[in-house]
This record gives sequence, C-alpha cells and structure tokens, in this order.
Amino acid sequence: MAPAVRTRTTDAARTAAPGPGLDCYLAAVRDTNPFAANRVTEPSAYDVDVPAIHGAAFDRLVKQAERARGAPAGVGVALLGGAGVGKSHLLSRLYRWANETTPSGDPRACYVYLHNILADPDRLPRYVLKYVVSRLTLGGRGPLYRTPLFGFLDRAIRHACDSMPPGDGHSSSALAAYRSFFDVPLEARDVYEVLFQFYRHARPEKADDAARRRMAVGAVAWLSGDEIDDDVAQWCGLKVDGTTPAMIADDAQAEQVIMALARMASVSGQPLILCVDQVDNLDSEKLRSVVQFLHALLDHASNLLVITSGVKQTLLDYCREGVIGESTWDRIAEHRVDVNRITRADARMILEARLERFHEPFVELEEVWQRVHEDSLFPLGRDWLDKRLADGIDFRPRDILTWARDAWETQQTRMGELGAERWMADWPVSKRPDPPPQPQINIEAAIDSAVARKIEEQIAQHRLHPGSLPPDAGNLAGLVESLLAHCAGGGLPYTFRGIERPGRKRGKLPPYDLLVREHRDPDGREVRTGVSFITNVGLSATASLRRLLEDDSKLDHRILVTDQERRPLKVGAQGLEYYRKLEGLGAGRFEHLKLDFEQYARLDALQGVVGMARSGDLEIEAPRGTIRPVTDAEVIASHHRRDRYRDHPLLRPLLTEEPASQPQACASPPSLDEDRVRQYVMAQLAWRMGSTANALARGFIEELSDPRPAVTEVWLQFKTIAGRMHGEGLLHATPHDDDLFLLLRK
Repeated sequence: MAPAVRTRTTDAARTAAPGPGLDCYLAAVRDTNPFAANRVTEPSAYDVDVPAIHGAAFDRLVKQAERARGAPAGVGVALLGGAGVGKSHLLSRLYRWANETTPSGDPRACYVYLHNILADPDRLPRYVLKYVVSRLTLGGRGPLYRTPLFGFLDRAIRHACDSMPPGDGHSSSALAAYRSFFDVPLEARDVYEVLFQFYRHARPEKADDAARRRMAVGAVAWLSGDEIDDDVAQWCGLKVDGTTPAMIADDAQAEQVIMALARMASVSGQPLILCVDQVDNLDSEKLRSVVQFLHALLDHASNLLVITSGVKQTLLDYCREGVIGESTWDRIAEHRVDVNRITRADARMILEARLERFHEPFVELEEVWQRVHEDSLFPLGRDWLDKRLADGIDFRPRDILTWARDAWETQQTRMGELGAERWMADWPVSKRPDPPPQPQINIEAAIDSAVARKIEEQIAQHRLHPGSLPPDAGNLAGLVESLLAHCAGGGLPYTFRGIERPGRKRGKLPPYDLLVREHRDPDGREVRTGVSFITNVGLSATASLRRLLEDDSKLDHRILVTDQERRPLKVGAQGLEYYRKLEGLGAGRFEHLKLDFEQYARLDALQGVVGMARSGDLEIEAPRGTIRPVTDAEVIASHHRRDRYRDHPLLRPLLTEEPASQPQACASPPSLDEDRVRQYVMAQLAWRMGSTANALARGFIEELSDPRPAVTEVWLQFKTIAGRMHGEGLLHATPHDDDLFLLLRK
C-alpha cells in the first residue's frame, strides 16, 4: 500500500504558511496515542474509518436503508458478529452516511442510536419511545427549533400547505392542511395534534416567549410518555377531565408516536433508522420485551429501518431457548448482516489510516515525511506488525488497535529514555532490546481497575450526550432492581435479603414500585422498605404520594426517589399536603432522595458494565498483550470488593439499614482561568490529530509558574471545561476509560 502521507507542497507554499515544527511533532508522539480508543461508545462524525473493511456488510446496511425509504412496512436487520469485530464501528459508519447531505441540503436519513436500555420489562416500550424523542430533541440542549424533530415538522407542514389550495397563511390553515395531508387515523389523532402544537410553539419567532416555550417543552414531555400539566395539555389540543393524568395511554399509543415520527421523516425523504446496539446485554425478560415491541413497530410503521445488533452466538442462544420467539426473530432479523474478523491486509489498513490522520499536520516536515515515505507504519514499523501478526490468518480489529496502543507506548518509553531528538535520529534501531519480563499480574486488581475505568467512561458518555439517559421512573426502578439482585445471598456484608415488584391489586396501582426486605441483627427481624420513583408531575405525582402515604402494609421505611436536576418533584396543593404528611412520619420512616444527574448516570454505569461483560465486550490484558475476557460474575465481584454498591446514596440505605451516604467534603482545587484553558486546548488541537484531556493538562502545567497544581486537579478541570466546549460545538470529545479524547471540529 502507498505510504500514508502522499503529497507535499512547494517550498514557497511552505514558507508562506509554516506549519508546526519538529518539536511539535515529537511532543505529539510523546503526549498522544492515536490508538488509545479501541471501541465506539457513540456514533461520531470523527471516527477514523477504512471504508474497504466490512465494505460488503456496510453496503447491505445502506441497501436496506434505501429499501426502507418510504416503504409501507418496516425493514428488520440483525447485525451479528463476535465481540470486538467492529459492529459498533459499522453502525458509526452508517451514522456518517445518514448525516451526509443530499442536494436539497438535508441528511440522507434520520438516525437514532440506542444502547444499554435497562428499564423494567413492563415499561420498556415507553422507555424506548422516551429515548427516541430525547435523541430527536437533542436531550434538551439548545433551542427546540434547531432539533431534528422540529425540522421534520417544518418540512412536513410546509409540504402539506403547498399541496393545498392557497389559504390565508395562518396557523389554522396550516393545521387544516396538515390534518388533510396525513389523513390521520382516529387512534393517532392526539399524537398528530400534539406534534403540530409543538411546532407551533417552538418556532424561532416564539423562542423568547416563556409561555410558548413551556407549551413546546410540555408537548415534548407528552410525546415522551410523561404526564403534563392540565393547562399545557389543553393548549396541546388534548381533552382533560381532571381525574386522569394527561399522558400517553398505553404501549399502543407509544407505538403510534414512533410511527408518526417515521411518517414525518418520510416527507423529508429520510428513512427513520432505529439502531439498538448491544441488545445482547439485556437479561432475558427485558430482551423479550424490547424485541416484541420492535416486532410490532416493524409490522405497523412505514419508512422505518430497525437494526438489532449483538453478539451472534448469544442472540442465537436466546432464539433456541425461546426468549426470542421464532416469528419475532424472523421479523427483526428479516435480513441478516454478519460482521467477520479481518485479514492481515485489513489490519495494516486500520493502522495506516490512524497514522495518516496523526501525521497530517506534519506532512511538510522533511524528517517526518522521509520516515513515513520509507515505512507507512512509522513509528510502529512494518517489521513490528509482521512479528505481531505472526502466522495468524484472521483477527479482531480491537486486538489490532490494542497491540498498536501498546507498541506506541513502548516508543514513548524509548523516547523518554533517549530523548526526543535522538529517538528520531535512531529510528529504526537495528536491534531492539528484549522487553523486560512481565511482572506477575494480580487479576483482581486488573479487573477492578478496568471496571472502574469503564464506569467513568459510561458516566462521561452520558454527560456529553444527556439525551442518552432521559429521566424515567421505570428505568430508575429497573436499574435499582437489577443492582440489588446482585447483592442477595450469603457471605455478603449487607442486611439486604430480597426485593419484590408489587403488582396491581383489584386493578389498583401498588403503593410503591419496589419492596426491599432486610434482616436487622441481632434479633433478625425483617425490615421492609417501600421505594417509589417519581419523574412525572401533576396528578400522577400526587397520586403516587397519596398511595405511598396511605399504604397499610406496615412498612418500616418509605423512600421517595426523584431526578432532582431534570425532573424535580412538582405537585399542587393536594400533593404538597401528602408530602408534608410523609415528612411528618419522621426522618427514620420517610426519606426523599433527590438524585443528581451524576448519581443517576452512575447507577446506569454500574449495571451497564455488567452488561458489557455479559456479552463478552469487556476485556483486560493479563499479561499485557494477551486479551482475557471479564465475565459478568467477575464485574459483580469487583463491585462488591470495591464497595461500589454501598457507596451509592440510593443503594446504601437499601443494603445496610444505614442512611444515604453523603459525598465526602474535599478541598477545592485551585481554579484555573477558563478562558486561558480554552485558548490552550484550541491551540494544541489545531496541530494534533487529537489528544487526551490528561495529556493537555500535563502540557498546560508546564507553562504555569511555581507552585504548580497537581496533575489530577488540573486534569479534572480540563475534562469539565472540554465537556462544555463539546456541548458548544467547539470540539468533539469521546470518552475513553476515565479520560476524554479531544478533536477539533472541522
């Protein structure tokens, strides 16, 4: 294959626009590892991609997306392969394809990516709906008129008006044209009415009107499956009787919302692509619920492509065991796309693509150009790759990137020993020293470290993309139930003994979502705690408080859990009265736990890492260079060993009969000048392929005068500031373990 850097400009051009010097290049080698990230955690426009790899599989996905465009029934695709072979990379490539603009200036497709869905089975269809709407409204970030949902409606309504005889141009005429154009069936009338009212109140000219914005936000909440206030419901065209919550009635109506969204996308010429990645992470009951819902969507929705992705053998086992019914599998896997291991030539192309991106800012440096011209894998080297691949025939892309990461770190170590300039002059060395013997690996410590890093990675992912974890009582209840189930059994340092999910009695809702049982020493008496999760507002929240207050099952404790940051408890006078009476029970009998986003995300991450291991997607190197999968049982054991369950303020009182843990006070780190940090980050990324927040923090410290702050203090602030810059569209941040990999947006 041709060298990675292929062209050079003239001396005159180089003089007119000088690029970074050799010192910058050596600093980039020393501080940056282009192979640090070996997996996709979220589809991105900035992944390094080799179109030839899995090209046939990608072409099949594109073909099915085109086939779904405007089709009267949905198209189901199962994307299957082993762990680490590139399924998520392929879905990220499809995301980039979907977001390429057509001659009209619009994307090719509307792409919604879901993974790590952990709601309880009964509420799972609603959570899928909430996830989809959250993605289409960008998780509430930015003005609503700049969201994909508004864009669909704007184009649909304009098209409907253009298709009608000339009218007076007022919203009433637009509504008539809209209703006529879509010929809305009776069962979907409320859905289309709320969509129109969202459009009406979210328009740019209404952006500064607080009342209009409240109506638009309320419409999004209703479409997401949440209850909304009666006055907002009336503004949205819904009938309100004051006795029942203003919210989507059932799973069938949730299905109607997604069907309507697919129809709106169709007017824009875009198929709605719903990707459910890592579906094999789900336990059997949740998997059965989600695939049945996807089956129903495929049967009833037009203009829809559903891609279900997971480890092939795991999903086939679920089919054989009857978790996925035969008819459901035939529908969601109507088209199967297999992702296989790669060849030696593919492995080399992956490495060359990343190195080409890394070397791009330094293409005019004579010393760099000469090395790359001689060896396209510089500074790893072709010889290194040949030895690493040995006599192998096929490989996992994840392994190739892991080996390259280790080899790059070896070069960084050698650079530190020799000095940067001598390292450059001596490359390649005629005889490399034998590597030092590998120290004895402590497997438990290695697992603990890997699990801790992946927890931080998943939390960071949610911070950067809050729409991937919308506030939802069902999801919270499902997370707590799953995590507490890990803590049952003898030999564990908990008083917890079991958990139940109460069902309806005589058609009435239970007084709480979870019943937790504990044994308190020394008498062994059973302690019973009812836990209620509330993320709705108005009548529904008031009714939940009343049920919790009036419960006659002799509870020892009542715990109310709310999402304080995004959906705080909001009730009227009657609800407030119930709440005061609950408080009157005393601190030992009633507790209101107000979770912030970080605490909610940590619950999700604790369970999410277990799911990664269950599907074979969590690995450690033991010893270095040798890949070893981590099992879900080992992750759970690590959680116990590192006391991660009791450290969480929601889980602690359910496991130990102790009050919720409070964050330990710590000294505030010295505050950095944020403007200076931003300028430094932008300047450094201007000539790098990318860099980690940690590496940038270390470089920044070198520019500070004594006394210099600790690296960890600066690094934490760099991650926080980089997250804000990501949200502002200044740079692209990708979580990797406990760090962020940063790229300048172009």
